Amino acid sequence: MNIDQFLQQSGMENAPDISLEAIFLSLGMALLLSGLMFITFKKSHSLIVYDVKFNITLVMLALVTTLIMSIIRHNVALSLGMMGSLSIVRFRTNTKDPRDLGFVFWSMAIGVICSTQTFGIGIIGSILISILMIATGDNSEKSENLLLVVRGSQTNVTVLSDIIMKYNSASKLKAQNLLEDSFELVYEIKGNSRSHEELILAMKLKEIPGVDTVNLLTPSSEII
Repeated sequence: MNIDQFLQQSGMENAPDISLEAIFLSLGMALLLSGLMFITFKKSHSLIVYDVKFNITLVMLALVTTLIMSIIRHNVALSLGMMGSLSIVRFRTNTKDPRDLGFVFWSMAIGVICSTQTFGIGIIGSILISILMIATGDNSEKSENLLLVVRGSQTNVTVLSDIIMKYNSASKLKAQNLLEDSFELVYEIKGNSRSHEELILAMKLKEIPGVDTVNLLTPSSEII
C-alpha cells in the first residue's frame, strides 16, 4: 500500500506518490549521514563547548526535514504554506560556537538531499564537510584553558609562583590581589581539567603553609 493511497483515504487528494520503500530508504540514508555529522560535531569540538543534546537535536532535525520534504516536495501549495509557517518561527537558542550554525544548515541539507534521493551529492558533500570541520576544529582536550585561583595569608608569593611555573611552564598570571593579611593569585594554565598534572599541582600548593584554598576553574566557571 502506497502512502499516497493512505493520505487520499484520509482526505488529502493531492498527496504525493511516495512508497514505503522510498520513505525507509530516505530515512535510512538520512540516519547514516546524520550519524557522520554527529561524529564530526563531537570530534570538532572541545570538551568544554561540546553539547550532546544539541548534537542529538541536529540528528533529529535531519530526520524531521527528510519527512517534511518527502511530503511537500511535489505539492506547491504545501511548500508555500510550510515556508510561511517557518517564517514566523524564531529560534532563540544561543550557540556556544559560531560553527554550530553551519551544522544546523548541514542537518537541513541532509534532509533535503535524502528526501529527493540525490544520495551521491549527499555522501560526497558530507564527507568533504566532515574532513574540513575535523581538520579545523578544536578537538584536543589538552588545549583547554583553566583558571588556577590560590587564596591564603602570610605566604611567600614568589615561592608559589615558582612552583606553578615548575609544574606548568605555560601558565600566565592574570590577577594578583595582595592585602595586609591575605592574598589572591589567579593564573591561566594550559591543561585538561581531568588530568593528573593539574590535580597534583593543586595538592602541592595546598600543602604550603598559609595557603587556605586552591581552586581549578573551567571557562564555564565550574569548580572542580
